[in-house]
Amino acid sequence: MVHLFLAHFVADHGFTDNAKIRHYKGYKLIEHIIWSIFAFLAFTFDTLLKSTRGIVVLLTMIAIHVAGDIIRTKIQSDRMKLHILELSELVVALILNFLVADLFVYSYISKEFALYLLGMAVVTMAVTYVFKNFYPGDENYNDLDGISERLAFYVFFLGKSYWLAILSLALGFLYKFWKRERTNLYTWWISPLSAIVITVIWKMLIF
Repeated sequence: MVHLFLAHFVADHGFTDNAKIRHYKGYKLIEHIIWSIFAFLAFTFDTLLKSTRGIVVLLTMIAIHVAGDIIRTKIQSDRMKLHILELSELVVALILNFLVADLFVYSYISKEFALYLLGMAVVTMAVTYVFKNFYPGDENYNDLDGISERLAFYVFFLGKSYWLAILSLALGFLYKFWKRERTNLYTWWISPLSAIVITVIWKMLIF
């Protein structure tokens, strides 16, 4: 059961440009923190709020997450520290999730669906994180086309519509050819290849 870990991942990456969070100040930062709290509650309210252990773990994770949001605005110029902070939060979220994993058995979000959502987040947002922070390392890199391509492949492949999955990559290739982005290795090869690798791994995890 990965509900708490999923909530942390969505709070920092879902419907949010992770690379921009480090630059938030004032109202914008408060707005993101509020969104994060609601993201945590959305995935855990029906389970963790029903026991003392669940409440303690949830509040602890929220406090750590909020602290991380504030800290990253202080170290925004140091990429290495930012990545260590991101990784540390993921590890802590995974550990805390393990402490209450048994409670998620009764969640309205099934184990399979939670894993499905996590895979969807990884195939889209995690890959974009790599593009923005490592290669090509452009915080302003627009990966909307890549996200759509990878998401379509993930959904169709796990839904056993393999021809549609292949077609989604083929259409993505033709679109990039039309835009003449022939020199961008990360859009031409890394994006579709990561879609295939992550999706196959997730298929083995879920089924």
